[in-house]
Amino acid sequence: MITIYCFSGSGHSLAVSKELAKLLDCEIRPIDNKTTTEDAAVVVFPVYCQNIPKPVKRFLKCLEAKHVALIATYGKISYGNVLYEAQKLLRGQVIAGAYIPMGHTFLDGDYEFDTAQLLPIVQRIKMPQQVTIPKTAKNPLANIFPGLRSRIGVKIKKEDNCCSCGLCETNCPVGAIRNGRIHSQCIRCLRCVTNCPQKALQYKNGRILDIYLKSYCKEEYVLYL
Repeated sequence: MITIYCFSGSGHSLAVSKELAKLLDCEIRPIDNKTTTEDAAVVVFPVYCQNIPKPVKRFLKCLEAKHVALIATYGKISYGNVLYEAQKLLRGQVIAGAYIPMGHTFLDGDYEFDTAQLLPIVQRIKMPQQVTIPKTAKNPLANIFPGLRSRIGVKIKKEDNCCSCGLCETNCPVGAIRNGRIHSQCIRCLRCVTNCPQKALQYKNGRILDIYLKSYCKEEYVLYL
C-alpha cells in the first residue's frame, strides 16, 4: 500500500500530491505528528528558507515506512539541501527524491509544473530500489533564525471583515494564530491566508524580501532515482 503525505501552505505541494495520487491511485493524507506505519510512503513538502518546515521535520522522525520517496517543491529560487537533510531523519529506505520548481509562497501569480517529470518517480515507487541523495549547495546563513527572518520579511494582517470563524486557528500547523492574530511561532506558510473564507488575512512582503525574490529565478527539476 502506498500513501502520500503532504504538507502544503499555499497549495503548491498539494498540487503535486494530487497529480501523484492520480498516477499512483492512492490517497493523500495531511502530515501530522503521529507515528505512522506504512509499507511505502511519498512525502511531499515545500522548502522554506532553504530548510525543511518544522512540522515536516517532526513527521519524518515519526514515520515508519519500509520505502520512502521524498519530493520537495521550491519557489524557483533555491532548494538548499533539504532532501539530504530529510533523508537523515528517516528510518526507512529512501527510494526516490525530487526537487520540483513551483510558484513561490510570497509571490502572486499562476504556476505550472511538468507532470511528465513525475513519471520516473512513479515507476521507481512501483519498483523500489534504494537511492542515496547527495548533499547540495546551501547558503551558510540559511540556518540562522530562518523563522525570525521570514517573520521580519513578511507581515500578516487581519482586516476588519474577519468574522471570527476560527478556521485559521484550526488549520494552522503550528498553532500560531488565535482570533486572526499571529504570534511568534508562525512559520509563514500562509495556510491561514490561503484558506480564509472572508479573505480577511492579507500578507505584505518587506522591501528587502521583494528585491531578493526578483533577483533570479530558476526552473530546475532534479531527480534522484
